[in-house]
Amino acid sequence: MSRLIAGSALTTTALVLLLTGCSGGATPTSPPTTSAPATPTQTPTSTPTHSVDPNAPTGQCADDALQVSVENVDAGAGSIYFNVVFTNTGGGSCELRGAPGVSVVDASENELGVPAEQVNDDSPATVTLEPGASVSAPLQVTNIAPGGGPLDDCPVVEGTGYRVYPPHSFTGFIVSSSDPVPACNSSTVFMKVSPVAASS
Repeated sequence: MSRLIAGSALTTTALVLLLTGCSGGATPTSPPTTSAPATPTQTPTSTPTHSVDPNAPTGQCADDALQVSVENVDAGAGSIYFNVVFTNTGGGSCELRGAPGVSVVDASENELGVPAEQVNDDSPATVTLEPGASVSAPLQVTNIAPGGGPLDDCPVVEGTGYRVYPPHSFTGFIVSSSDPVPACNSSTVFMKVSPVAASS
């Protein structure tokens, strides 16, 4: 089974340079250039946004207070079962509610196939995470063979991991896998993810 690497939130600070023109015909000096540091392999990529999902719980967990992993649970009846695990790495309690977003990605972090279908309850429970606590969302993946297995219109390609969006978040966490992650390279749904629930 796949051994997956957990990610933690990354905040990127933008450097803003203000250039002031000089009188007297002097030639302006070009601003210095800087190279962005390499992204650690265990750190998720994020899409910074100031948008807030109005349906998020009042105590929504901050992206930079979450660690995300994908853990194998079981296999059977043509499916493989995982848990998408969210751990509170912050200093205070926070809340999550609903199903996360999950996609398979390649080495360039391009999405392969379609995202997991979100199996949402009509009224999903709000789960509180104390510092250091974890909650998980069940992920069911069709056990697709190289020829497509039990699914029609399923040309199989191999990804390198997952992109996971916590419920009500606009930040994608990249969770890498040491083994290939198969995906249907079409519009065929091959994954289903359920709302987060307290870990038993």
